[in-house]
Amino acid sequence: MMCRNCMVAAGVLPCVRIWSDKCSSKYGRRRPFILAGSLLISVAVTIIGFSADIGYLLGDADEDHRNFKGT
Repeated sequence: MMCRNCMVAAGVLPCVRIWSDKCSSKYGRRRPFILAGSLLISVAVTIIGFSADIGYLLGDADEDHRNFKGT
């Protein structure tokens, strides 16, 4: 999993750097990307928090998965 994350970051980060270097926003070159990234992360964390409810709304039932009995 971590290897996949590193491979995605190695492909995405240079593209974002190039786009931000070419950005000529009145807010600067980096701020629009920081704001967009922050908003996307906030939405993703909210979705993760409600993932059980979203799964239930999409048709996931209790008998479809095993009960975890960890320590």
